Amino acid sequence: MLKTITIAIALFCFGTLAQAGASAAREIDAGQVRLLPGSPFYERQELHRRGYVASFEADKLLFHYRALAGLPQPEGVKAGYGGWDSGFIRGHMAGHYLSAASRMAAATGDASLREKVDFMVGELAKCQDALKQGGYLAAFPSGAFDRLEGKPSNSGGVVVPYYTIHKIMAGLLDAHHYLANTQALEIAVKMAGYFEKRLAALDAEQIEKIFRTDGSRNPQNEFGAMSDVLAELCTVTGDRRHLDAARLFNRSWFVGPLAKGEDRLAGLHGNTHIAQAVGVAHCANLTGDVEEMKASENFWKFVTREHSFVTGGNSFKEWFDKPGVETGASIDDHKELPATTAESCNTHNMLKLTARLFEREPRAEYAEFFERALYNHLLATVAPDNGAVTYFMPLRGNFRTYLDGTFCCVGSGIENTPRYNEGIYFRHDDSLWVNLYIPSELDWREMGLVLHQEGDLTRGEAVRFTIVKAGKQPASLNFRIPGWISQPAVLKLNGKAQESTGKPSTYVSLKREWKKGDAVVLTLPASLRLEQAKDDTSMVSVFFGPVLLAGELGRGNMPKDFAGNDAYVKTPAVPVPEIVGSSLNPADWLRPIEGATTAFRAHDAGPADGMVFRPLYEVHHQRYSVYWRIHEDAAGMKR
Repeated sequence: MLKTITIAIALFCFGTLAQAGASAAREIDAGQVRLLPGSPFYERQELHRRGYVASFEADKLLFHYRALAGLPQPEGVKAGYGGWDSGFIRGHMAGHYLSAASRMAAATGDASLREKVDFMVGELAKCQDALKQGGYLAAFPSGAFDRLEGKPSNSGGVVVPYYTIHKIMAGLLDAHHYLANTQALEIAVKMAGYFEKRLAALDAEQIEKIFRTDGSRNPQNEFGAMSDVLAELCTVTGDRRHLDAARLFNRSWFVGPLAKGEDRLAGLHGNTHIAQAVGVAHCANLTGDVEEMKASENFWKFVTREHSFVTGGNSFKEWFDKPGVETGASIDDHKELPATTAESCNTHNMLKLTARLFEREPRAEYAEFFERALYNHLLATVAPDNGAVTYFMPLRGNFRTYLDGTFCCVGSGIENTPRYNEGIYFRHDDSLWVNLYIPSELDWREMGLVLHQEGDLTRGEAVRFTIVKAGKQPASLNFRIPGWISQPAVLKLNGKAQESTGKPSTYVSLKREWKKGDAVVLTLPASLRLEQAKDDTSMVSVFFGPVLLAGELGRGNMPKDFAGNDAYVKTPAVPVPEIVGSSLNPADWLRPIEGATTAFRAHDAGPADGMVFRPLYEVHHQRYSVYWRIHEDAAGMKR
């Protein structure tokens, strides 16, 4: 299986894997983790499983594939889904859907989604055979690649063809990995063969021209994470040719400066290059290439430390700004915190990159960013009433727009909820890292151990781990001690407090021969706290533990917020009141609302008096702010 490939097989395929350190840890995926009731993650996942994800019709997703292949459409199917899935990234939703449904089936046991995936894979195989182009499969003509290579041809209106090919291949590999669909792997291998042959016919100058994506802010040759998917195909097949093809997409103009520690991200399209970094990291994990390892690590540092918002998201109008720009005049027409902040696809891919880096070197810093971005961006993109998702995440005085269409962030959006199971646990040999505190049950098959986790940090609860099934040998459980704790953590094993609980942003380890019924209780004290913006010390955000709080600004004169991605990006923001007071401790001017969970009302805060603050993921269908100007009398606060 893709993510549980043994070290022996990996060493057989790649002689330098051991030196690369790639086997330091492996993410435990949705096939071994089930979310349990008692968290907003479970609620959003179930909302998508029963509703939004389930609502997509397989035959409409397949419409353009069948049309290109000259195959008949089922009775009553007259068109595919409109918007981008019938336009310049035609067919991308089928790939996203294969990934989403495969992961959701594994994450929840929903057999209906498995049936849908198996049906789609079978139909795509028919399309691939009918095209008779040596393994080519897409919803658009191969002329799109001719055009990319500088040859006159019919592209079918598709301008970023490799971007969509990546989505299709990734979906097929997920169907194989999560649902053991061998036909999906066969299709993906044939697709890889077609494109590897095509690329082999080009010289170095042509390759460079095709895959140079720093020439414009919205490159017309965006190629997604082709490097990542081909590297993944190599791990499952052991065929080194796929890895060699993957590395064609890791361009020296991108990797070289990053490896040297040069931040040249300003002006680049965010998601184009985050996806590239994911592929660079994956290849580095397999080959041990020092330059690629350093490049992917530095890219992550630059983005998370210099190009991100308090949510963990990044970009203005899809673009990276200069290092350090957060709340000031931005690359989007010099506007301050416009409605175009934090494209959702970017964070989706940043979490992929973070997982790859954690697998290389288990560090609390990676887990802490993962937690921040998951809780405060991706969880907040899903409307809790209908499951619709967002493109941008406005941060000051605006409102979210929930997408009516088939935009890129709809594709990644339906993948996000089944991925909630992933990133919680990582393993290596007899060691387990517990990175996220989300109610769940882990089947650690390799050690014969079943672990039950309960307790919701977002509600200030302690976390309890119970051994439901014990293995036959000792195992180490490494619990992350978050950097946000307000007092020392307390760790109890079977009711007895442990002497060492670890410092913030580290791990505390318990190694023993676990027995059924053993219980570990971890108390992580949370409190209200402020964080300053990088570029303005008087602009602050309010957290409760790991959770970013948003101030509610009401629904007055709001248009319908189910619309296209750009429908309201020019709608003016409403004024955001300043917080005026003598204290920099938000507990002095925020009072818990009785009967509400993690909700507070401002008092003695000047213009902000009476404002209600709730977790950003709970504030929907209204205007809000997560950045607040605090009165200059309170300046001088340190991070």
